[in-house]
Amino acid sequence: MPKLSRSTVYFASGTGNSYLVASWFRDACEARGIPAALIPMTRADPVGDIVFSAGELVALAFPTHGGLPPWSVIKFLLRMPRRRGTSFLCLPTRGSLYIGPVLVPGAAILASFLPSILLLFKGFRPVGAASFDMPVNMTSVHPMLTSRHAARVTARAKRKFDRYAERFFCSGSLWLTRNNLYEAVWSFLLLYFFPLFPLLYLVVGRFFMGKIMFATTRCTGCGTCSVSCPAGALVMKGKKRPRPYWRYNCEHCLRCLNFCPHRAVGASLPWAAFLWWFGVAAAAGAAVFARLATLVPGLESVRGYWTVELVNSVVYYPVFIAAYFLFYYLTRWKPMNTLLSRTCPSFFLGQYRAPETSLKDLTGS
Repeated sequence: MPKLSRSTVYFASGTGNSYLVASWFRDACEARGIPAALIPMTRADPVGDIVFSAGELVALAFPTHGGLPPWSVIKFLLRMPRRRGTSFLCLPTRGSLYIGPVLVPGAAILASFLPSILLLFKGFRPVGAASFDMPVNMTSVHPMLTSRHAARVTARAKRKFDRYAERFFCSGSLWLTRNNLYEAVWSFLLLYFFPLFPLLYLVVGRFFMGKIMFATTRCTGCGTCSVSCPAGALVMKGKKRPRPYWRYNCEHCLRCLNFCPHRAVGASLPWAAFLWWFGVAAAAGAAVFARLATLVPGLESVRGYWTVELVNSVVYYPVFIAAYFLFYYLTRWKPMNTLLSRTCPSFFLGQYRAPETSLKDLTGS
């Protein structure tokens, strides 16, 4: 790799884990006399940020969603400019936790390799990948880690980062590591046994997980969640009593939940259970179609995967979309909001924020 003269470090981060890794890399560059810019992906202008230079390095830190980068990160990579010879380093984060003295690692899987493959077609020169275990932050469905455990996970990730940074700046490459072998094995197993899982997870993340979020009785309509949402998925609705509305580009990064100053954002697990039941009921349409095909002459000839999917699309998806409108307006009714709020685990699961990370750090404002 040519001698580095400049680095542009992008990050996508909901609660700060990926921001920390990106800031560590920025600091590592500057400690070696390499100017580095730390830019949130939401404020990025890749065409203007990335210069034509063999000594330019682009690094990207982001969370793993179901073994892939989030859809917003994939779109960002696709709109990156062509920069022949510019080096690229991939830095995904993955959720992990300590159970007693044992660290249960996460897995970035394809998130470690897909960005490099995409940018290879744009002329970039991939120089490595390194995934880092950071504290799990899905506080919509599980309790947050204690500050002690979160600090242990973060400190371990920092030690790993320091080792890998030294290796990278000495050799100019970060491919042949046990970490990448681990991710490659996971990638092979996932693609072999569950080839559609990453794609399905992206779909679920967009059309399901964001649709269980709501503002509890604590909401004051301050709009912090809407202004700071990295996906622009939150809008405030209502003139007299504005409340957040989650649109379909929500990626469930949980910045809204974990940075709400009033702890007023939650995820309704009873509603999630209903949507799950609803999906199972819709899937039963295939069995009904199969039964009808045995009774109606000629129907068997058109029965197949795509015809069943077409029926499901015509019936299920519009109803599913309408269901969220119903959910949103039900949450605006005080008795129902109170019921959902009292059954919402966010009242006791807590909020997770990466250590020493503020909302201003994540938004770049």
